[in-house]
Amino acid sequence: MIGRIDNKLAKRARRVVRRGFSLVELLIALAITAALMVATMTALDASFTAYQTTTETASTHAIGRLTVDRIQAMIRTGQGFGPLPLVPSPTTLKSDYIDIVTPAGQQITIEWQSSAEALYVIVDGDEHLLMEGVIAQTDPDTGETVAPFTLEFASGRQLYRATIDFLIVPDDNMSVVLDGDSEQTLHLIASSMPRSLAY
Repeated sequence: MIGRIDNKLAKRARRVVRRGFSLVELLIALAITAALMVATMTALDASFTAYQTTTETASTHAIGRLTVDRIQAMIRTGQGFGPLPLVPSPTTLKSDYIDIVTPAGQQITIEWQSSAEALYVIVDGDEHLLMEGVIAQTDPDTGETVAPFTLEFASGRQLYRATIDFLIVPDDNMSVVLDGDSEQTLHLIASSMPRSLAY
């Protein structure tokens, strides 16, 4: 009888020991969990970076196109333009700014400031930020900075065509460190001529 009780107690003791995990099993489970967490966080980081790059590029492209469209509209409807060439020939002038006189006689200047890497619009002496992230372009042959505005004049002082050439760095004001940073740039080029010459 006593022997049976001892056997039953021994079996219960073995069952109690077998109910828990050993230290080795816990370490293996922790290692597997850590590997899965690292893989998940890497995938999330890649997802956040891709999302940030896409939203920065898309929003900057939309803002850049809207800005260029508005400048083109001002050139099409403008009555007077500057800067003017100093001599009648050559008729092509590269500049960091363009002056436009509207049909109502309002003086508008669109200026690229290389130190601020931004475009500004100056209306009757009041300066306003038009677009940030406009960086300098360099000519691959000469290494010189390329001006964003090219003005072609006909008959000396009459503007024939204005070409706008911007290089923009995508930016998003809501970016965070986790999202990463995009090294892409957008190149926007447009050309327009005053309606008085177009028709």
